[in-house]
Amino acid sequence: MTDELFSERLLLRPLTLDDVDDYFRVYGDARTWQHLPGRRHTNRGESARAIERSMLSRRTAGFGHCAVVLREPVGALRAGMFVGSAGAAMLEFDAWNLGYRFAPEAWGNGLATEAAGLALAAAQSVRPETPVTARVLTNNRSSVRVLERLGLELAWQGASSATAQGPDDTTHLERLVFADRALDDATLEAVIALG
Repeated sequence: MTDELFSERLLLRPLTLDDVDDYFRVYGDARTWQHLPGRRHTNRGESARAIERSMLSRRTAGFGHCAVVLREPVGALRAGMFVGSAGAAMLEFDAWNLGYRFAPEAWGNGLATEAAGLALAAAQSVRPETPVTARVLTNNRSSVRVLERLGLELAWQGASSATAQGPDDTTHLERLVFADRALDDATLEAVIALG
């Protein structure tokens, strides 16, 4: 089981329910869901359930999503500040799902790449036989660049079952699936089906 992860600027530590207010501040902010507004958390309960799923992944698979805390100031951001989450959750069909989300004030500092790199390495270390996947919408160019910088390969591109779900937008979106290795057909189909 992986506990705390460190880089020069970041500490990634297991999420707990003590983080729910900070987590909701990020996941409830419409700006962090501009590419998929319908998935924004609208109450603390949604954030608490997401943290509980991460805690379950950590207990059962050895890793989950982590709180991302600054170890040193970054621009106007202070040391010790919760700036988002990053990690990997074990999916039901034995594949990791890499993910990250950051407060808007933390954007543009390379923190997503730094944190996602730590999370990718941790997932690969905890269960090296298990593929690490990541799903991203094509309209989220920043996240696509993060995955490319990490060296993940494009495994699939196509229409997503997710919709934008904005006030006037229910169009289907184009999704990309990245992975750290070639995926067998069953795993790829299961990742695609997640929407």
